[in-house]
Amino acid sequence: MSFSSLHLSRHFACFAGKYLALAGLAIGYFAAGAFAESSGESRLRVIIETDAGGDPDDEQSLVRFLLYTSEWDVEGIIANRPTARDGENLNTVRTGLGIVRRQIDAYGECYPNLVQHDARFPTAEFLQARTVPGHNDVDDGVRLLIDAVDRADPRPVWFCNWGTDEGAALSCLRRALDRVLAERGPDGYARFKRRIRLSSSDEFGAHTYDIAPAFPFWVDTFRPEIDRRRWYHRFSAITATAGGFDIERDCRTGHGPLGALYPTNTTHPQKEGDSMSFMYLIPTGMNDPDEPGWGSWAGRYGLQDEANGRHYFWANQPDTWHGTTHRENSLARWAEHLQNDFRARLDWCVQPRDAANHPPKVSVDGELRRTASPGDEIILDGAPSSDPDGDQLRFEWMHYAEASSDNGAIELRNTETQRATFIVPDAPPGAKIHCILTVTDNGEPALARYARVIVTVVDE
Repeated sequence: MSFSSLHLSRHFACFAGKYLALAGLAIGYFAAGAFAESSGESRLRVIIETDAGGDPDDEQSLVRFLLYTSEWDVEGIIANRPTARDGENLNTVRTGLGIVRRQIDAYGECYPNLVQHDARFPTAEFLQARTVPGHNDVDDGVRLLIDAVDRADPRPVWFCNWGTDEGAALSCLRRALDRVLAERGPDGYARFKRRIRLSSSDEFGAHTYDIAPAFPFWVDTFRPEIDRRRWYHRFSAITATAGGFDIERDCRTGHGPLGALYPTNTTHPQKEGDSMSFMYLIPTGMNDPDEPGWGSWAGRYGLQDEANGRHYFWANQPDTWHGTTHRENSLARWAEHLQNDFRARLDWCVQPRDAANHPPKVSVDGELRRTASPGDEIILDGAPSSDPDGDQLRFEWMHYAEASSDNGAIELRNTETQRATFIVPDAPPGAKIHCILTVTDNGEPALARYARVIVTVVDE
């Protein structure tokens, strides 16, 4: 979506003269690459709601989130816990909003370095202007949400509630929906709700299941519990040390003030129980947020048991990988890649561009969406891929059977070269065959990106 000059002039006219901080806000819009005019990509609009000040894992997730703010248009950060919890939370700042603002300030100290590596990073001023309290006795978070959803922008708003517990306020989205229903009636409520997508914990009361219409799309990155293991607890177990990641060496020391704010006093080491809500949205070339069954850096998702016709998903899909079949494989197969990527972005906080690694640019010759008949030969060619640092690249093609609608085996040849091939099997018309290209550089740390080719089988 381009950021037209007309939109820009209206943006400034609407707010001119109100607050001096808006000068930094406008600069931040350009630094963030709002609407990604130069690349033509459709960036997601994202709002997060955190009860920072409770379980310290919100602060862990916020460190990671801030290092990926170059990837989306961040519409808001809502802090819904008024007072930090004594005992469990050891932050020297004792309000939830203060904790979030402290981390954004630390991000701001890293910003001059970060923007060398990706010009789309927003300024700290931009983020601070969109950070508001979400306490029960104020309306800042509710107004932010309503204004964002009502804005004349065709893109939906992706909302990530990181979960709330004792001492936190009601979710501002729940309060916003209450207000819209009361003030606009069922039709206005339906129009408003259709503009929202959820990658989120369920904190919305009757709005989730009981009040029609349902949310158009919800991915629950926190549930279900399988084999007595909650999904949001598994992020720690699967990723904490993947690829040799070391939290002290790679984050908390020698990587600037933001990494230094990553707390370690959580029940699970590097718990980050909320990170999958936004990692589901990171554009890696492999995932599509509208396709939860395809897989992402937050795993792979299927319909909830209680969906009953709704587009409500959760982490219940097993992958076969390294000789085992389990839900955890849908995250474990990417764990080293996502932790190496986090590690590289922490390097960006302190290193100039020529002293850090950057992910490869993956490109495939030909269409990513193809049709073919049984017996046709499919050529998968990743030769156009490149690396911004001039690193050597390693190619690996795989048939992602679990994501395919017909998961019968195919004979994929030359999988560790740029150019792989296979013969379309005798599959029913409409069957979709998913093939993933992973391109990994030889930098330090090694970084990976992907491309997905989908072949739909048609009649001869």
